Amino acid sequence: MFKKLLILFFLLIPSAFAQNRILDFAGNWMGKGTYIYDGHMTQCSVMRLNFYADASTFVFEGGERVCDEHSEKFYKIVMNYKDGIVTIGNEVVGTYDGNEMNVNYSMPDANGGMRHWRMSMRVEGNNLVYEERRIMNNDSTPLISFAGMLIRQ
Repeated sequence: MFKKLLILFFLLIPSAFAQNRILDFAGNWMGKGTYIYDGHMTQCSVMRLNFYADASTFVFEGGERVCDEHSEKFYKIVMNYKDGIVTIGNEVVGTYDGNEMNVNYSMPDANGGMRHWRMSMRVEGNNLVYEERRIMNNDSTPLISFAGMLIRQ
């Protein structure tokens, strides 16, 4: 009996560990990156992201990106997570596993098209590798791409 309980305990550890690893994303991150808009590459001297996480909620609290030719501010997005699945409202938008999270979300654009957004993040110690892209309508080439390395503040 003890042997069966011990085996069950070790089988459950990875699942609980992976679920709680999303908390590793919480905090303030600052770094730099490269931004490509419509095929034109520019450097970003500031990339700031702020995340909050608890046992079931992951919040992109905001941030900013300051690049050579443009800057933008990010606004709050509230997501929920459970068992490796990330949702906004009732819509499944992504996954997380261990130290990696991937989110894909589509929404109408102000110009009447459809904007498809993808974000991929990976935590490695005090570093965050962040990648993002936006595709418009059914295009195969991203309108924007960004890759950056950030450090926990």
